[in-house]
Amino acid sequence: MRLLCSLLLASSMFAHGMEFPPLNDARRIHGELVSVDYILRKGEFRADDGTLVPFSMPPYAIMKYKGVEADLREVPLGTKMTFLMLPGSQLVTTDDGQPADAAQLKKFREFTEKRGVAGWIDKTSGNTVTLTFFSADPAAFQAAYGELIAVGKSGKLCVANEELRTWNPGVDGEGCSITEVNKVPTEYFGSSGVQVTVKVGNMLEGFRRGRVVRVFLGGWKVQDQFYGESLMGYGFGRMLNQELVENVAHDYPEQFPFRTDFSNEKLPWYQLKDDVKPPPFAEHMMFGQLVQVDAKKGSGQFLSELTGEPVNFTLIKHHTLKLLGADPQFALLPTGQRYRFHVFQDEKGAFTRISFISDDFSHAGANAITARVIAMQGDQVHVAWQLPLVKDYNGDMQRPQDIGRRILRVNDATRVWKADQQVKLADLKEGDALLFNRTAELPGKPSVCTDLWIGEETHKMVTEKLRKDQIAAKKK
Repeated sequence: MRLLCSLLLASSMFAHGMEFPPLNDARRIHGELVSVDYILRKGEFRADDGTLVPFSMPPYAIMKYKGVEADLREVPLGTKMTFLMLPGSQLVTTDDGQPADAAQLKKFREFTEKRGVAGWIDKTSGNTVTLTFFSADPAAFQAAYGELIAVGKSGKLCVANEELRTWNPGVDGEGCSITEVNKVPTEYFGSSGVQVTVKVGNMLEGFRRGRVVRVFLGGWKVQDQFYGESLMGYGFGRMLNQELVENVAHDYPEQFPFRTDFSNEKLPWYQLKDDVKPPPFAEHMMFGQLVQVDAKKGSGQFLSELTGEPVNFTLIKHHTLKLLGADPQFALLPTGQRYRFHVFQDEKGAFTRISFISDDFSHAGANAITARVIAMQGDQVHVAWQLPLVKDYNGDMQRPQDIGRRILRVNDATRVWKADQQVKLADLKEGDALLFNRTAELPGKPSVCTDLWIGEETHKMVTEKLRKDQIAAKKK
């Protein structure tokens, strides 16, 4: 299923290319928002029939909340709305059936002005760039920015990626002046109806047809996106979360002579070679629930997330295992919980060879994030993903803005740990920093947390304990 989704996503993006999809292309699915990734513009919602639906947002996609445009950050978890989906799990917009809310519209406009209006480049010629702006509400777009988008008006054109992230607008951008404004059709998802041609002093590498840009219109302050959202970290410490650094397999596919989960769908997958470490991005990522482990044979089975399809696998000779932040023996991996698997093809082309297995606890720890409790509602724990403290330009330690949110399900079997003690679910409180493991999402069996660990000291303690147990076991 994961491979199929990757195929559909890639084929859909290439099929649409530079074209906005027609309004009648989307399937409308009503559901409840359960997770969001602000930075990578993806998430999940649970449809009314109970199915968990993952989604990603193409660059032109904009959600609507309270009847107006909204960023993912502005839509609360648990919001019930209609999700408009294209093939390949692409979310193009949402509809909550509410009247337009002036306060929410103001919030989105302020959000946009801090980052620049997004669009994509239609063509370049000499020192001019023609681009079309993105919007989910052309009339509101015109009302907000019409006076600033006029011939003779100036701004700054900044290079961005398909997640609408900029590098450093002060450097990776060029002052521009608008030389032409044209109307374009709006019967499409993402089209603002406004196309402009701007003149720039220098043509940057990122000013190419099909590339995404942001424009700071006249009078707007040109500034970096916040730490974690920006593709650069000028003035801050090194980005510890590897999922937030620039994805070269996606943005520079020509560097890879094989297919990846992010690009080059027409090329063959990388074929493992004995005693040769596979290159970065060569693996196919799968998620699932481990159900069998045969330590002697180095083989096992997991149920693929969402579909429940069984996958029989074998570990390659030079493999890596991660459990609770430590490096366990294969026999110690608990079954009945969710893992991520780096999978490669066997001689028959099936994805059965595994180089890496990691639980959720280890993955979060490796990427320096914790889940901060923001609300508890019955059998649900609402959490926000937070980054560690980082030094700002002045050398002061600051907590970066949250990078996402998720609803975790718990039940009477969920174990909660603090220090070396098991405590009750009722002991959880807002502000607690969690790491967790959970079951995989399977048909008819929603994911539920198996264990929650409270506090960074607890996280360190449980990892150290497993490492010591491993050392002791090897000495016997």
